[in-house]
Amino acid sequence: MSKHRLILIGHGNISKAYLNAFSNVDDAEIVGVVGRNLERVKAFAETHNISNFGIDVKEVSHQGRATAAIICTPNALHYDAVMTASQLGLHCLCEKPLDISPKKQEEMISSCEKHGVKLAVSYMRRFIQHLRFIKEVVDSGKLGRIMVFDVTIKHFRPKEYYDSWHGTKALDGGGPFIQQGSHIIDLALWLCGGYKEVLQGKRFQVYHDIETEDHGYALVKYNNGAIGMIEASTASYGLKNEGIEISGTKGSITANYDEIINFDVPGVPLPDFSSSDSSNEALFKELAMDFIKAIETNNPPFIDGESAKKATELIIDIYEKCGEPIKTFS
Repeated sequence: MSKHRLILIGHGNISKAYLNAFSNVDDAEIVGVVGRNLERVKAFAETHNISNFGIDVKEVSHQGRATAAIICTPNALHYDAVMTASQLGLHCLCEKPLDISPKKQEEMISSCEKHGVKLAVSYMRRFIQHLRFIKEVVDSGKLGRIMVFDVTIKHFRPKEYYDSWHGTKALDGGGPFIQQGSHIIDLALWLCGGYKEVLQGKRFQVYHDIETEDHGYALVKYNNGAIGMIEASTASYGLKNEGIEISGTKGSITANYDEIINFDVPGVPLPDFSSSDSSNEALFKELAMDFIKAIETNNPPFIDGESAKKATELIIDIYEKCGEPIKTFS
C-alpha cells in the first residue's frame, strides 16, 4: 500500500493533470475520486482505474484510507472541499485560486493549521527555472530600485467556453483576472513582495455576453515601490500572451512562461535555460513532488496558503476598484 494515498475532490479536465503528475511520484497513489453526480464520478473512476468513488468526501476518504486530497472543483467550491478535507485530517493540494473570497481563504488556512495538515496551492509557474532566476535578480538588488512592473494576459475563449460555470460571479468569481490571469498575478506578487493598493481599474465586456469581465485593466502599486499595469483578456482573438516586463534603475527584463525575451542587466550573466522544462506536465510533477516533500519533512509547501491568498486579495481589490463591467456592444 502506498504511503501517500490521495483522493480527487472534483474530476473536471484539470484533474487529469494531477492523475498524470502523481503517477510519476514515488510512494504516492490516487485512490479515490469525489464528484457531485454519482453516475459521472463512477464513469470517471472506471475510465482511470480508481477503485473508490462517490459523492461524499468522508466516505470515499475512509474507503481509500486517504492521507491527502487534491481539490479540483470550481473556484467557489474550493472552500467547502478544503474545510471538509482538513477536518478529516487530510493534507490539501488546492487548485488555484485558493478561493474567490479573502475571508474564506483565511478560514481555510486556519482550518489546515488547526488540524495539523499542509495546504498547498497550484501556482506552479513559480517552479519555472528562468522565473526563479528573475526573482533572485530582483531580490538581490541588481536591477536597482524597481520602478515598473507590467503584466499581460491576453487570451481568447470562444463563446461556448462560457456556457458553464465560467464567467459567473457565484462559481468563477470573475472573468480573466481571477481565472486565466491569477497565475501571472501570483507571479507579480511573488516577485514584488506583495502589493500596497490598486490605484485605478476598469472592466469591460467587449465580446462575451457574461456576468463578469472578458477584458480589463488595473494599475497597481506594489510593495517594492513599482507601479504597473495588469491587462487581462479572453477577448483577444488569436492571442495567447502571458508575460511580465520589469524595469529597474539598473536594468530591465521581459519574460513569459517559456523564456526570458529580453535581459538587460549590466554585469549579470544570463544562464542557459535551454535544457529546463517549463511544460505544464513538468510543472505539475514539480508541484506534486513538492507537496509530498512538505508532508514528509513537515515543512511548508513552496506555494502555501498564506502566500497564495495574496493573488485573490489583489484581484478582489481590482474588482472593487473597477466596479461592474462596462458592456461595449449591444
